[in-house]
Amino acid sequence: MRTIGNHRRISREEIERIIAGKKRRYSKKKREVISYTRVSSNDQKKKGDLKRQQEAIKDYCLKNNKKVDYELSDVASGLNTKRKGLIKLFKLVAKGRISEVIITYKDRLTRFGFEYLEDYFTKFGTIITPIHKRENLSVQQEMTDDLIAIITSFSGKIHGLRAHKNENKNKTS
Repeated sequence: MRTIGNHRRISREEIERIIAGKKRRYSKKKREVISYTRVSSNDQKKKGDLKRQQEAIKDYCLKNNKKVDYELSDVASGLNTKRKGLIKLFKLVAKGRISEVIITYKDRLTRFGFEYLEDYFTKFGTIITPIHKRENLSVQQEMTDDLIAIITSFSGKIHGLRAHKNENKNKTS
């Protein structure tokens, strides 16, 4: 209905009906299970860290009678928001095509704000399954790990900027 000021007003019942309809729509379609793996550097990839994550997820799925329909991976920092695999994952989740995302650890998906992503994915009927949990870390240890991750990420950016600047100097010389 519209108000005198031409604003729309929608009843709670109508909103609940629409939400219930969306939930049904997701459950009718064939929804996929995706594995997402990430390492921070090409050195880690060369050492086989990415393959180990993929194998751990395959073993988990085998033991839990799950089938991964699609694999996504990135070689980038967990703080990098422009990861191709992550962006593709968001698009698929938003389209309602994904029922579950399987990861090895929470920090493989994102370094910070995992709970935000979990809440966002849930709104589209997608669950995130980390197959491993970190040992019970103290609050101080978690904060220390987070601080180290931030420093590492930003120092990498500084070195990258410095290398880019030196590269440009060498081109003009």
